[in-house]
Amino acid sequence: MSLQTLPAAARQYGRDQRTEIGAAISAVNRIWRRMGDDFDASYAAIEPELLSVLDSSQRRIVNGSIEATPEILAATAPRALNRSAEWELAPSALIGTAGDGLPTESLAYGSVIHAKTAVKGGATTAEALSSAGKWLSTATGTLLSDTGRSAEKVTALARQNVMFVRMLQPPSCGRCIILAGKKFRNQQAFERHNGCDCRNIPADESIADDLLVNPETYLSTLSERDLIRALGSKANAEAWDLGADTNQLINAYRKSGGVRSAQVYGRTVKYTTEGTTRRGLAYKAMSRAGYAQKELDERAGRYFRTRAPRLMPESIFQIAENRADAKRLLRLYGWVN
Repeated sequence: MSLQTLPAAARQYGRDQRTEIGAAISAVNRIWRRMGDDFDASYAAIEPELLSVLDSSQRRIVNGSIEATPEILAATAPRALNRSAEWELAPSALIGTAGDGLPTESLAYGSVIHAKTAVKGGATTAEALSSAGKWLSTATGTLLSDTGRSAEKVTALARQNVMFVRMLQPPSCGRCIILAGKKFRNQQAFERHNGCDCRNIPADESIADDLLVNPETYLSTLSERDLIRALGSKANAEAWDLGADTNQLINAYRKSGGVRSAQVYGRTVKYTTEGTTRRGLAYKAMSRAGYAQKELDERAGRYFRTRAPRLMPESIFQIAENRADAKRLLRLYGWVN
């Protein structure tokens, strides 16, 4: 079952870009395996080849975006395609530069810094290089995805008055799933996380609504393993199966430190503050259960926040007596409507 209704040109473009990024990451990993105990000396030996791979991959990513954009516009924004392009993207403008504007040399050397930091933290040389290699793989994927997204926007905006729709590249994480199909204007930033490979699909406003996504439908097609990966934990997957709201489950993790541990009646529990302000769904549910009575409220900025911890599904399943009790508790803490 398809997650997102997209024109064939957009789907093929997504596949081509993913293949290119995967090939680049594989090449980077092969080069990184030549690193030795002397981090700086061995990196100096591999740096020219490493940067060459990144540059050539960026060039292919940009050229692929330039070639595919008119085909995608023909299906999603035909009126824009009829307008003459006001400019043409020069691929060299995006090569050698990361998404934050810094040179790729600085990005790539971050892997050495990562390895040195790991050693200072007590890791062995092998462990440090392994960890840094994984960091470099993620950084490479993010670099190339950012390059593609920039090329997509610059190329499409040359046609004027184009919206963009967020396109997934399954398998995707929960954060991306709940944002898939989101429409945004050219002045709005594309929200992404490290390793995010979502793309910008240009579209007329009249067509953008046809590129919607139903996260529930998508999640229902996943295997148990992929569902756990998408939602963040086995407990979250079980909670979703019992009717928990997908947005609530994902958004619990959107802020650093949003999920914490605490001792409650001698038991270690995981809880979140997400949704516990007076406007939040959890606050309303917990209020009905008597967990957020007025005299127990405390100020949280200009909001009121319940003082009772909002248990995460993991802790709910630990204390629930059976499946029915688990669903009752999930509803009490605002996970199930």
